[in-house]
Amino acid sequence: MSRTPDAVYQGFDIYTVVVPGDHGGWTAISDVERNGAEGVEVFQDFGGPCDGVTTEQAREAVLSETRHKIDNLNADPV
Repeated sequence: MSRTPDAVYQGFDIYTVVVPGDHGGWTAISDVERNGAEGVEVFQDFGGPCDGVTTEQAREAVLSETRHKIDNLNADPV
């Protein structure tokens, strides 16, 4: 089964999951994948949890956080 990423950023496919939050809003997390030398590398629960009033706000918040973490990973890959 293949799935379509919610975003692609600097060679990483970003997948988000948005679920109802505890207090009426929404919470999002992200997983990322990239093709590495030894196959696909998967980083689960890479971003989040990020909250939002709407599903789109939660998704955008976790995508922003995930992009920032990817930038940090690329800056210091150790």
